[in-house]
Amino acid sequence: MKTTIGVIAPHDSLQQIMYVAKEFETITFVPYSYEQLSEVSDILTQHRYEVDQWFFSGVLNYTYAIENELITENEGAYPPLHGASFFGILLEAQLASNQVYRKVGIDTIESEEFEKILSYYQLEELSYYNHPFKSGQSSDDLVHYHTQLFEEGKTEVVITSIKYVYQKLKDKGIPVFRVTPSYLSIKLIIQFLEERAQTNLYRNSQVAVIGFRINMDPEHLEELYYSFKTKYQELDVRRALYSIAEKTNGSVMQMGDGLFFIFTTRGELSHESEADLFTLIQDIRLQTNLQAKVSIGFGETVLQAEQHVRIGFRHVKEYEEPVILVVDDDQSISLKQQKEQIDYQSTDVGQAWKEKLKDANLSPGVVSKIVSYVKHYGREQFSSQDLSRWLKSTERNGRRILSEMERVGIVEQAGETQSGERGRPRKVFQFLPF
Repeated sequence: MKTTIGVIAPHDSLQQIMYVAKEFETITFVPYSYEQLSEVSDILTQHRYEVDQWFFSGVLNYTYAIENELITENEGAYPPLHGASFFGILLEAQLASNQVYRKVGIDTIESEEFEKILSYYQLEELSYYNHPFKSGQSSDDLVHYHTQLFEEGKTEVVITSIKYVYQKLKDKGIPVFRVTPSYLSIKLIIQFLEERAQTNLYRNSQVAVIGFRINMDPEHLEELYYSFKTKYQELDVRRALYSIAEKTNGSVMQMGDGLFFIFTTRGELSHESEADLFTLIQDIRLQTNLQAKVSIGFGETVLQAEQHVRIGFRHVKEYEEPVILVVDDDQSISLKQQKEQIDYQSTDVGQAWKEKLKDANLSPGVVSKIVSYVKHYGREQFSSQDLSRWLKSTERNGRRILSEMERVGIVEQAGETQSGERGRPRKVFQFLPF
């Protein structure tokens, strides 16, 4: 499968990167240029999932994307600036100015890296003032830093990697040159991103099996077996597992009393499906006082993934809080714990909504619970099917609740989503501000 890489860079850096990209005929590059750093947010918000990996021109725009949670570290990279790049620009500066610079101001490189180059080439007589990159630093602070050193006579020239700093210093009449990643550095990062994309593709296509087991109390096993209440509870578990299977494009099989497997792929699993499993474990404990155990196994084949699920079950211990044990394809074992509990009482629906609910056949507690689930799952839009799953009720009841909330002006229709190949489109709603 052909890899697609998105490139985010200022216009001048973008041209340099795309020049190197021409060598990679098996990769599709999608360029995105920007003038202001804030534009990176718009680019990634609109196009984040349209490419396999992201190539950033430097540490500044890459760090901005990471800190604002626009991507994860596994989705992109940038070519690092090495000391050799700076000395290449320093030579260019000396030739352009026809003079030898001995006092230099630099930024965006580690001092240790620079010292190694000075020592290797025996250039200890070259004095420099460095401002290494720091997370959250302001470009205006860098401009002030370089300006002050130049005015004090401590530097004769500035070498920076940040376009904004370059332009501001140039406007001040300070000798400044801009360093960009080397040809080799760009090429190596492109190769790295392609390898990572192919690795992710392979991992996402791996078989994943979710094992769900309810531990029966041996002393009450016969009583439970003939209990209609237990049968009804088992049906509720089945319904919840089918919902998880639907989200993960998987299939559910019952392997025995209280033992279920969901067969899917690694790429289909998400934090939302994990959250559903944690919720199901808690519900079973509250309703039946029984403990449910979840083990997820990954493998190259269905047999291997299923074996890893059973390995996980052997290692699951009794925990006060719900846990999910994951066995990877190399049989490494990791434990996932629920990161947060949903507190329905802590969600205040607001005075304006309380007034509207007086005329509705709904309690503020139900609305508060829905708001909590929407925030918990990060869902801006939701359907009657979502409500039926969250509230453990029928979809008909979910439609009734949505109809009431829409009537009193708490939610509004946001569009429709196809429920299946032949099914009618399902309405989706979103909350109005409160």
